[in-house]
This record gives sequence, C-alpha cells and structure tokens, in this order.
Amino acid sequence: MVFSETSTVQAAMIADLVAAGWTHTPSAVLAREHDSVLIESELTDAIKRLNPAFADDADRVDAVTTSLRLLLVNSGDFGLMNANEEFTAWLRGRRTIPSAEGGLDEPVRLIDFDNPGANTFVVSDEVTYGIPGSKARFDIVLWVNGIPLAVGETKTPVDSKKSWAHAAKDIRDRYEVERPRFFVPNVLSFASEGREFRYAPIQTPLDRWEQWGSTRVDANLDGWPRVQLSVAGLLSPTVLLSILEHYVVYERDGAAAVKIVPRYFQHETVEAIVGRVVTASPRRGLIYHTQGSGKTLAMSWAAARLIHEPALNNPTIVVIADRSQLVRQTYDQFLSTGTPRLNEVASSAQLRELLRSEQRGVLFTTIHKFRDAALLSERDNIVVLIDEAHRTQEGLLGEQMRAALPNAYLFGFTGTPIADLDRNTFKLFGFEGDPDYSLNTYNSDRSIADGTTVPMRVSSRMVEFRIDKAALDAEFDALAEAEGLDDVDKEKVASKLSNVATLLSNPERIRAVCRDILDHFYTTIDPLGMKAQIVVYNREMCVSYHRELVTLLAERGEDEAAVIMSAQGKDDPADWDEYRLNESQEESILNRFRAFGDPMKFLIVTSKLGTGFNAPIEGVLYLDKPMKLHTLFQTITRTNRPWSNPVTGQKKAYGLVVDYIGLGDGFARAMTPGNPDAAQRDIDLHGLIDVFNAELDNMLDRFAGIDRDDMSMESLQASLSRVPPGETRERFAAQFMLLQSLWETISPNTRLEPRKAEYRWLAKVYQAVTPTDDSALLWDRIGYKTLELVYSNIAGVAVRNPKVTVQIADSRTIERLVEEGLLDPDDTETITKPAAEVVDGIMSRLRSRLAGPNGRHVIYRGLAERLERLRASELARATDSIEFLRELFSLAKDVRVAELAEDSGGAAGLDLLPDPNIGALTQIFEEFKPADTPVIVGDIVAEIDRIVRQVRYPGWVAHDAGKRNVRKAILQVFRTFRLPLTGEPLESAYRYVESHY
Repeated sequence: MVFSETSTVQAAMIADLVAAGWTHTPSAVLAREHDSVLIESELTDAIKRLNPAFADDADRVDAVTTSLRLLLVNSGDFGLMNANEEFTAWLRGRRTIPSAEGGLDEPVRLIDFDNPGANTFVVSDEVTYGIPGSKARFDIVLWVNGIPLAVGETKTPVDSKKSWAHAAKDIRDRYEVERPRFFVPNVLSFASEGREFRYAPIQTPLDRWEQWGSTRVDANLDGWPRVQLSVAGLLSPTVLLSILEHYVVYERDGAAAVKIVPRYFQHETVEAIVGRVVTASPRRGLIYHTQGSGKTLAMSWAAARLIHEPALNNPTIVVIADRSQLVRQTYDQFLSTGTPRLNEVASSAQLRELLRSEQRGVLFTTIHKFRDAALLSERDNIVVLIDEAHRTQEGLLGEQMRAALPNAYLFGFTGTPIADLDRNTFKLFGFEGDPDYSLNTYNSDRSIADGTTVPMRVSSRMVEFRIDKAALDAEFDALAEAEGLDDVDKEKVASKLSNVATLLSNPERIRAVCRDILDHFYTTIDPLGMKAQIVVYNREMCVSYHRELVTLLAERGEDEAAVIMSAQGKDDPADWDEYRLNESQEESILNRFRAFGDPMKFLIVTSKLGTGFNAPIEGVLYLDKPMKLHTLFQTITRTNRPWSNPVTGQKKAYGLVVDYIGLGDGFARAMTPGNPDAAQRDIDLHGLIDVFNAELDNMLDRFAGIDRDDMSMESLQASLSRVPPGETRERFAAQFMLLQSLWETISPNTRLEPRKAEYRWLAKVYQAVTPTDDSALLWDRIGYKTLELVYSNIAGVAVRNPKVTVQIADSRTIERLVEEGLLDPDDTETITKPAAEVVDGIMSRLRSRLAGPNGRHVIYRGLAERLERLRASELARATDSIEFLRELFSLAKDVRVAELAEDSGGAAGLDLLPDPNIGALTQIFEEFKPADTPVIVGDIVAEIDRIVRQVRYPGWVAHDAGKRNVRKAILQVFRTFRLPLTGEPLESAYRYVESHY
C-alpha cells in the first residue's frame, strides 16, 4: 500500500465537497457518454423544472439543448474565451428562445440562483472525456444541473517534486488546449497537492492562479487546513453560484478578453456591503485593502450588485475619487468589466442636476464637485463608494458631500487609513461594531502571505559631499558687497538656501545619482525585464533628472525616459513645453512603460502616479524625495505587484526601493497599519466656534458702515483707513492672527460656513495692510549667482552603496525568529516591544554587567562592541527590517546566555562561552558579504580567526611589518574563498582584527 493522489488529496477533497453540499456520484455511473460534455438527462430535467412556460413542449426543450450543443461544437471556430463568455450568458439566464405563439421570446433558465435547492449538485472523480484513442481523465468535476462548472486536478502530497503548479499546468496547457469543449461552460478550475490550493478561470497564466481563504483566520494559515478552508469556501454550491451569477467578468483590452473571477477578500467585501445595505443598518463601512490588491475591481462588483439589488428600488451609486485622472481610471475599470448604466460627471453643475433630478445608475465624480453644493438629495437609496477614503474625506469637501447627501450609504475604500491626532479614517467611515472599525480588512501582511503582492525591500544609498564653508562664506560676503545687500537682504537670501531643494538640486549631485541609478538598473533590474520609476523632490528636479538621464542613456543605447508631471502653470519656463502632456499623451507613455520589451524604461515623477497607477512590470523605485507615512507607503508600493517575465518565466521576488534620501525606519513606520483607537485631539469645538464668532463680530465692528460686497478700490481704501499705521494696525494684526488660529483649528466644520465670506473679507484686509515681501524679487536678481556660488564650493559628490538590502518585516517575522530559536514564543514582553526599546534594554543590562566584578571579561566587551556595531550599521537605518531584528534578537539571546553563565559560575562560567571575536567577524561578513558569496560565512570567519592567531604576536599593531603580515594572511583567506580583495568586507574585517587581536 502506498499513498497516492487518489487515496489522499482527491478522496479527502471529495469528502469535504460532500460535506459542503455536493452529492458524490462516481464517473462510472454518470448518465453520459465519454464524448459528451454535458449530462444531458440532468440538463433536460433542469430545463423542464426551471422553465414551466415551455416544460411540456418537447420541441422547445430540445431547441435549448441543441443551442448549447451547437455552441460547444462551434467553439473551435470563434475561440474558447468567446465561447465561454457566450455560455456564461446562457448560464445567467440572459438568452432566449422563440415563444410558441410567435410573441416575445422566452428567457431560458439553466440554473436557479434564487433557490439553490432547485438545482442538482454532483461531484465526480476520474471523469473520462473524449473519443476512443483520444481521451483525457479529469480528477474532479463539479456538475450543476448536468453542466460541468468546475474542474479540479490533484497531485500526490508525498512527492516533494510535485506541486499545485504541475496540476494547474495540466489543466491550462493540456486539457484546455487539447479538450477545449469541456471548458466552454467552465466557471473556474482548481489545483492542489494537499499543501496549497489555487484556482483560476480559463486561459490564466500560472503566476496568476490565486489562493482562496478568509480574512477571519490567521493570515499565515497554510497546509491542509488552508486547502480545506478553500474547498469549503470557494467550492461550496452557494459561493460557486454566487461567483457565476455576480462576479465573472470579461475584461477587454482591444479585441482580446481576459476572464476575471474574484479573490476571497473581494467576494467577502461585496457580500458584506450588499448585506449591510439590505439590512439598512448601519449605513456606512470602511474597506481597508492594501495597495495593489484590487480595490477598484471590488468597487465595480459592489456597484453592479447594488444597481440590481431589489431592496434598493432602483438606486443611484455615486463613485468618488479625489482626482479627475483617478475618476477616469475607475470609470474605465468599471466599463471594461461590464458594469451597467455608467455616467461620468463632467462638471459641478451636471452633478447637481443629476442628483436633484433623481438620476439612477452609476455616477463618477471627484469630491471637488461637491464644493458648496448644499443639499442635493434626501433619498435613502443612494450609495456612495469612495476611493482612497483617507485623502480628502476628512476635510471640508468631505463634510459638504455628506451634507449634500445626508441619507446616503457611505462606504470608504482605502489602502492607507490614517489615525493621528487630527484625522481618523477608521472612525469617519467605520462602524464601531466592526472589528477594528473595518467592514473588511486585507492588509499588506495578509497580501504578502497570499502572494497577492510581493514583499518590499529597501536598499540605502548615501550621497556624500563636502562643503568648503570658509570659502563659501567669504565668496558670499563678496557677492553681497558687490550687489549692495544689507544684513536683512543677506538673511533673506540665506533663508532661501537653507532648504532641502538647494542641496538636492545640485547639478553634480543629480549627475552622480543618475549615474548610480543607471549602473544599478542595468546590472540588477533590466536583465530581469523590469522597469523603473524615479521619484524626485519637485517639478524642477523632474526636468533636471530627465535631461541628465537622456544624456546618459544616449551613451548606452536606445532606452528612453519620460516625465509625468503637471506642467500647465502659466509661470512655468517656456522650455517645459515638451512636458505639457494631455491625458491621451500621458496614457500613451504609461502604456509603453507597462509593455514588456518597449524601450520606455524610466518614469520620472514628483507627485503623480502615487495612487491609481498599476504597472506590475515596475521592479524598482528610485526615491530621491523626503516622504513619510501614508504618502511614502502609497509611493513605495508601486513596485509590490507580482509579475513574471513572459519570455523566461522568472517571477518578481520582491519590490525594490533604492533610497537616496536616508529615510531609515520611516519605511517601517509607513508599512505599519494605523491604530483605529489612536487618541485624537480633545478639542471643545462648540466652545471654540462660539469664541470664533465673538472675535469675528468684534473685529467687524471696526468696519461698521462699509459695504463688504463692494470690491472697488474706493471700498478697500475706506477699509484701510479704519486700521491706520501704528498701534491700531498692530492690534488689528494680533487680533486677526488669533482669529486665523481659531479658523485653522476648527475648520472644516459646517457651523463655520455661514461666516466664511466675512472671514475671507477680513483676511483680504489683513493682507492689504501686511508689508510686501520683496524676497522673491531679490532672489530673482541674485538667486542664480548665489546657487552657482554654493554649488562651486561643494566637492566630492559621490554615491556610496553599502550593499545592504533589507526586507521590511511582515506578519511572519516573529514566527520565523521563533522558529530560528532567537525568540521565546512565551516572551510576549520582548515580542511586543519596538526595536528601539529592545536596544535600550540590552544596553542597560550590559552597562550593569560591565560595571560588575567581571565587567572587563572578553565576553561582555565583545557583546558591547556587537551592540555598538549593530547600532551604527546600515541595518539600523531600517530598525524594523527582518535582518535587523534577527541580529538584535540574536544579540539579546547571547546577552541572556552570558548573564546566566556569570550568575551560575562567575568568570569561569563566562570562560566556557564561545569566543566573541567569532561572532563579531560573522556580523561583519553578514552585513557586507557579496550577494553571490558561494561559501558559508562560518567557514570564512573560522579560517580568518585561525590564521590571524598564527601570525600575530604581542604588539604587532605597533609595527608596519606586523600589520603587513596580518593583512597578507587575511588577503590569502579572501583569495581562497574568492572574495573581493578591495573594499568591503575586507576593510571592516581588517579594522576589527587590528583592534581586537
């Protein structure tokens, strides 16, 4: 007896399917011929049962079965995908047959979606299909009313060389190609070897076969329990029919169609939204799905479901984004998936007209079109779906939208919910009865665990330079004297120089960074077939980077770079004309960037493409712009989409961010989900509004008798006469500054709206009495000269590559560290502490031991030096990376071992512990070793330790000959192991040996 796929995975899956509601009928007793796709007797019975209008008319029943047979037979003529789409229309009840009396055609029902119990659900194993001499055998087939809706292939769980991918490949590359007719009615197929379960619709590449699951279970659930969860979830009769009825879409790019079915969290989300709307309580919900997981597709399914939901009585669905480009992208996504009755709103006036006239269907608009809209509709069958709900929804525009549609359902979709002192996306859209205020949560940890997105890695670069401050000061003083600048003018010019843009815009720095980008890209990214996005500080730098890259690319070949930015300002330089792109031109560039093999390989941006841009081919993002939190998260996750090279099949292993700014652990903070219970500012808004109103009235009394609707020069001069120069004007300015502070604290708030015009009028008067700032004119006169002076005194610009790439920690990090023995799973105090607190704790414990009787012992000195090395290392720039945490907890474990050794045996106990020099050298090599090091680090370290101990002698560091001999010995080890003979890790290893041996 042996374990086989039939006796293990296949049999167990059939048992689970029976438990889920299917009836097991072995293939041998099915009432069908081997060359028949359908179980025709079952199908005929279903047609009669579900279509009483012609159940007794044998000719019309036969006309239905004949139409289906012809569709199967002719599928080879117009392709499997087109045939599958047509058969899906039949399955959904969207096809008809002529009536007996010659009147209106009769709709045909093949499946009863409203009453699932009226259908037959059969699971069969070892189903043979074909003609004698050319047959195939499908492991599992799921039949509904005699129609094969799903095909499953299994592999043995006891052969490590077999996986779900082999089963999926059998379906996609053999069965669908050689037996396409059997897959004309197919909803989806599934594959498993008992360790993983994947599913996909027809003609789906293997790298896009998805996992099913549940957001209510552990993100890292795997193995057979995850397979069982998938079978019970996805393949239950209810869910399979739900996917067929509501979710199967055919997305078209030109003439070609791609069939799409939902991921589990998308299905959960749509069902939850529909359930909440049907029960009418609560009337809101937050959907927190990480960037790149398909939020827009979930929104389109939700809209399509809600449009046809009887409980809503012909509703209006309002889809809102905060930028016109996002509205267009969302509209196109809905359009391509067949969502009905779409209307893209062109203006605020059109939006108001449509809502006041009770327009039905799906309206697409920006949040800005609700500005000053007032009440538009009190209907309670309006559903608002908001994309990127964290961005503008917590401001005045969001309040005005909610005031315009006071009885609407509100569902916010976001990948980056904010929870800080002033804003809380969770509480704005979320219902307190939902877990963490979220109707459905699919965060980055779960997404990476599922393979929906890939992990993120960060490679830090250091852009180094020297400033000759003395020379700069002297030359600046000379320039100031020549231009006749007084101390005030000099201060104004100096303030212009003391910003980030001045340093980042240095042409030499831009040149050095661009060279490094191209060296890295053509060495690391281009060979994989992927492309790059470059994010820079501002629009001026977009242009500077583009011009430098074009020059450098011309030396390399034919590859191209393009700038995507807003360049419509009237004050923009004339030579920016080439960057003024209309929507069509911009989309053409983006499509070229998405296309494999197209030479458009670099996109340069500053603020565009942060959201709504999907290009799986993007493998790296070069970041030269300070960013933080949700903005940083949205930007860096541009690279997290899975992708496979269409020629080599090689998969993207991770999304890479190359950091030229030095954001350090800002990446980890950006990847950390917001805390829905984060404390917010405790402000008595009602009390502050009363104070604001009183202060505003008091200030307006000064202008009694002046018509505030009169915008003439005469009216302005009359207003200024009420605040003459001197103490009166100073008091007025102080009062207005208080009023402005109150406004900024309270706004947005609908109670401020009636006073907004009065406040703005007062602000104009304040601006009119404020002294003119001539710093801009001064900068126009000498700014260029000053920048030239600064840049001429900056030298030695170079990009240093520490060759450290770290992976940002995810939900499995702690689990992996426990598996490696670096963490005690019961040590919840350490597990839940931030890395910085763990470092401080280790330092405190070491200080205590260093001050004790054995403080000079080599073990404690070695541990203290390891800690300092770790704190100063490149890894410490990302304190929540997996690599840093591994090093940190390894050190913590060694400190604990040393403490126990000393407590039990004193110095003698410490003497029994391993030599700390070995650990320190190991740390050096782990940090600096080349990526392709072909040997084990432990072997290199042991050999260096052995040979150095042989050649060293007391006082060798003080003699040149001693230093030469030791360095020669280390070089010999490096040659033996084929390591670099210059740079790192050689220099760090030698410095350590020089200090400690």
